[in-house]
Amino acid sequence: MADIRIPRLNTNDASYVLVEWLVDDGATVQSGATVATVETSKALEDLVSEHTGVLSRRLPAGADCRPGQVVAVLTPPSQAPPPVAGPDREEADRTPQAPRVVPAALVITEPARALMREHGIDEQDLAMLGRALIRRSDVAALLAGPVVPPLDAAEVTAVSQEDGHARPTR
Repeated sequence: MADIRIPRLNTNDASYVLVEWLVDDGATVQSGATVATVETSKALEDLVSEHTGVLSRRLPAGADCRPGQVVAVLTPPSQAPPPVAGPDREEADRTPQAPRVVPAALVITEPARALMREHGIDEQDLAMLGRALIRRSDVAALLAGPVVPPLDAAEVTAVSQEDGHARPTR
């Protein structure tokens, strides 16, 4: 077995974002193949496999990762287990993460700024994401659909008289 680890891509970042997988879980990967895209604070980088084998992901797309962290394992094709039926891995990878507290000032990566310019998004639009560091994947998620900010603890839940279901009020 061989691990696919996140390399140190620059000296300024303690973590990166695994933007997308370019190879399906359970697929055979050849040495030298690009298996994923990783975003640093400055650019998108390809993650290349140094070995041949059957890929088994350890992190979903969109996950934060650090240099040296194992993101996938390659098993020799002769030793790889058969695929297991279960929930769609791609659907699980797209599960949104809960937003964090909105910071006073946003740090926006260059790839994120480029996508913002391309779609006419300004920094105020990003505040609802609740992240201190905005990456290209965050801007892409904003473009993909509406983001509902988390409810504040002081907000009240009202109960509809019509159907008896609780609904948050703002």
